[in-house]
Amino acid sequence: EWKLKLVDRRIARIVRGAQDLPGQKLFQYLDDDGSRRPIRSDEVNRYIRETAGADFSSKHFRTWGGTIHAASLFAQTERPESRAQQKRVMNGLIDKVAERLGNTRAICRRCYIHPQVFDAWSEGRLLSEIADANKRKRSIPGLDDEEALVLRWLKAQGS
Repeated sequence: EWKLKLVDRRIARIVRGAQDLPGQKLFQYLDDDGSRRPIRSDEVNRYIRETAGADFSSKHFRTWGGTIHAASLFAQTERPESRAQQKRVMNGLIDKVAERLGNTRAICRRCYIHPQVFDAWSEGRLLSEIADANKRKRSIPGLDDEEALVLRWLKAQGS
């Protein structure tokens, strides 16, 4: 099992873009005969469905990643008083998530960030709710600390 971190933005963008294209070749491996065998995005999604259930795909991982990044950014950002300033700040934070995911602001807002993040921040309750969730620290197998915190927070919100 390998855990890779792509630091080349160009390659990371290509891999991210390939995730949503049916049949797009993502990676290759050498089989027992030494022949190159491509691994396509539909094969990855089939594996995810077989492993996690029919309702799952690679998009769920992108949504989770977008939600984690957004929750972290919004939780570190004070909410301005004026609606206009709130909108500017919110768009700037969504742009950061969109850049990481390689999507537009509109797609990122609509598809890759849990709406509860926007609602809680806009209503001025995200900072305190995240702080409350952080008091109930407990590890969750398979999740890092930030993911576990966001999951605890979402569960506390009934999501």
